[in-house]
Amino acid sequence: MKKQHAENVFGSKLAAKKDIAAMLWPTLGATVLFLLPIVLISAALTAACGGASVEAVSKLSARQMLTYLGVYVLAHFFIVQPLYYGLTQFYALQRAGARPSVSTVTMCLSSFRLYFRSLRLALVILLFSVLWTIPLVIACSAGFALYRYVLPNGFGWFVCLEIVIVALVAYLCMVMRYHCAYALMTEQPDLGCWEAVCLAARKFRGHNREMFSLTVSFMFWFIMTALIGGLLLVIVCPYFLLSVYHLFDRIRCVQIKIVRRETQQDGTKEE
Repeated sequence: MKKQHAENVFGSKLAAKKDIAAMLWPTLGATVLFLLPIVLISAALTAACGGASVEAVSKLSARQMLTYLGVYVLAHFFIVQPLYYGLTQFYALQRAGARPSVSTVTMCLSSFRLYFRSLRLALVILLFSVLWTIPLVIACSAGFALYRYVLPNGFGWFVCLEIVIVALVAYLCMVMRYHCAYALMTEQPDLGCWEAVCLAARKFRGHNREMFSLTVSFMFWFIMTALIGGLLLVIVCPYFLLSVYHLFDRIRCVQIKIVRRETQQDGTKEE
């Protein structure tokens, strides 16, 4: 069991590296095309606030802050989420052996059906993700309470920090299971959003430890990305999502193949 666990985790990462190496520039191009609107939206928000400094933000009224925050959230939902749908389709096709075009990232912007489908799927995933914030908040609150009332010293702060980190990693693991619904959408275009999310979560039953181990193995990359202002996202984003999709395939015991632009499971006959 432990051997299979390790093979699933590290085999998924190795497969992701091979996918990126085989299509390095298209992968980087697709990722940059997705990240660019996020940077522009953040830059526009910073300019509207008068700068990113604490002094500039403190001059804003509560109404202004809520207005800017609302516009920021809406921009992310109506612009970034459709692009994220396209990005996941790019990665899902890539991990299946296809060579998708960079323009796949913008596929939802040219189709009303896909556009609203991407928004529905984002809402369903958000609903499931919000439910997992309850144990996350409880765990983090317990850690801070331990530090404040039981161990108000350096050791207590270290324990508190460990609890928060483990809780955040566990939360990310639970949420990423739902994001495998995007891969299922590539394989079964007629699958409903709710059904896809539930099916993705159901496939991970008994395999949450693999997802946890995979996420922990990326902690160095996540920390380095945070330290240098997100520049490494161009590499970390495809590396992590492709690894998740390959792990999803491994726990389902299937190998997705592209045959004449169609996604099929291992065992089907090529035309």
